[in-house]
Amino acid sequence: MEMSPKFEKELINNVIESLYASGVFTEDDIKDKESYISGLKRIIDNGIVDGITIVTDHTESLTLKARECQKAKEFDYARIFYATFFEHKVNDLISLYCIRNGIDLKTQISIIKSVNILGKFTWLLELMKYPKFNKKHLSTILKLADSRNSFVHYKWKEDPELNNEIDWDKEKLRIDSEFENIEKTVKYFKNYCSKLKFKGKKGQIKKIVK
Repeated sequence: MEMSPKFEKELINNVIESLYASGVFTEDDIKDKESYISGLKRIIDNGIVDGITIVTDHTESLTLKARECQKAKEFDYARIFYATFFEHKVNDLISLYCIRNGIDLKTQISIIKSVNILGKFTWLLELMKYPKFNKKHLSTILKLADSRNSFVHYKWKEDPELNNEIDWDKEKLRIDSEFENIEKTVKYFKNYCSKLKFKGKKGQIKKIVK
């Protein structure tokens, strides 16, 4: 199958990002095109490539789907996709830590399954020596997770104002504000993850792939 030049560049970029983030590539391997080719040859010669697996990451598509649902006023489904995005991203950070520190896959999966969403964004980040997570954005994620769980598991709470007449203008403002905050948290978390994974070198990687 023949690849388009654009797809080929994206594939190479993703491979280099993954190798650098996991610690297989060093800063010396991403100086220029010759450096990363030399780095690839090194890991192939050393047999490191035998332990590397290719994973299709659909994380970024989750926010696109969430926005589509929000636009269609399917707010509960939008919350599901946003909440899943945050879970996938924090699990990726846990996986990254385990890979960088030689922690086996079985333990990695056990950590991800055993620690709840609050733990993953608080004490586990501290344990992994990651930066402290912004409290305001943490609150947004926890509220979102609670809303998602209530919908998915049908854990509806009694609303004392259920029988009152709904002020739809006020409700629209509330929902708009909710999703505006979620989008701000998405942006914050993407930057947070990028700094941890690429240490400010993401732009440099893109340059050598051009």
